[in-house]
Amino acid sequence: MTDLRTYTDPDVYLRGVAEGWADPQTDPTRIDWPTRQSAAAIPFRVVNGRPVNPSERTGIRYGRNQLGHWGEQQCADALVEITDAEGRRWIVMIERGDGYGWALPGGHVEPGETPATAAFRELAEETGIRFDRMLEPYEQHDPRYVPDPRASDEAWMVTYLVHFDMWDGWKTLPKIPGAGGDAVDVTWIRADSYTDLARYLATTHQGIVFPAHQQMLADFLGGPEWPTLEMVATIDGIALSDIGENGDIIALGHHDPRRMLAALRCYARESWGEVLKPTAPADPFAQIRHEWVVNTGDGAGPEQWCLELAAADAPGAFPVTRWYES
Repeated sequence: MTDLRTYTDPDVYLRGVAEGWADPQTDPTRIDWPTRQSAAAIPFRVVNGRPVNPSERTGIRYGRNQLGHWGEQQCADALVEITDAEGRRWIVMIERGDGYGWALPGGHVEPGETPATAAFRELAEETGIRFDRMLEPYEQHDPRYVPDPRASDEAWMVTYLVHFDMWDGWKTLPKIPGAGGDAVDVTWIRADSYTDLARYLATTHQGIVFPAHQQMLADFLGGPEWPTLEMVATIDGIALSDIGENGDIIALGHHDPRRMLAALRCYARESWGEVLKPTAPADPFAQIRHEWVVNTGDGAGPEQWCLELAAADAPGAFPVTRWYES
């Protein structure tokens, strides 16, 4: 069923236009869409004068949610990595000031900028790290859609990952000047793999990974696809009811559902870097929904997984918790 919810955050109108990060035009049918489509990093359609998110349905059908622009906004994110003397990889991450977790330094590509120029600028603004563009080697990755939690079906983010490798063999981690811009903290995060990064954030900073960067970092660092058999195998007393074609769990059960869901929450935070949120806050163990966007680049859209307790008379393991794909 189509979600017809309409929403644009008041800050888009109150601050965004005044500060220059939001389109002043409130009616998307008046935008010059051919010009924006020709400049887009990822092609998108316009239907009846309104842009169409090329990669996912967000639940906000009309409006801009918390983003300021209509259609595609191009960004650049800086991934600065070093390897210490013991062979461990570390990357620079910032804690966002909006409560969405820890992210790579980055932001909008301004008019006239290249993605690499934007990455250098945002890195300096948010961390104080300043590289000489003439001397510092970097690698710019292809643009990719990112599932930003602030997006809508009519406003979304596309980013360029710009990778800086600061050589190997550091005996001590170099000092980071300090957080600035939209960042409230900045530090080196252990990142031998995505799971290593997520666990380090959870245990050292009680933090999670910014949802828009989860899959991008997992692809770069190497990380788990969620959920996995390895995950539930560590939960004592688990009972598997059905396994999908690719080994994904369709149904599983446990003699103590609350304990199982608590274990899943812990795994999600420490291995995937995110929080499983209950859909019924009054009973946090009654139902949990998890959405995981697969960025295939072919316009196929996201895979959505819902974790919820089934009825007592449901077939299979009892009590049953099922994964549904939609």
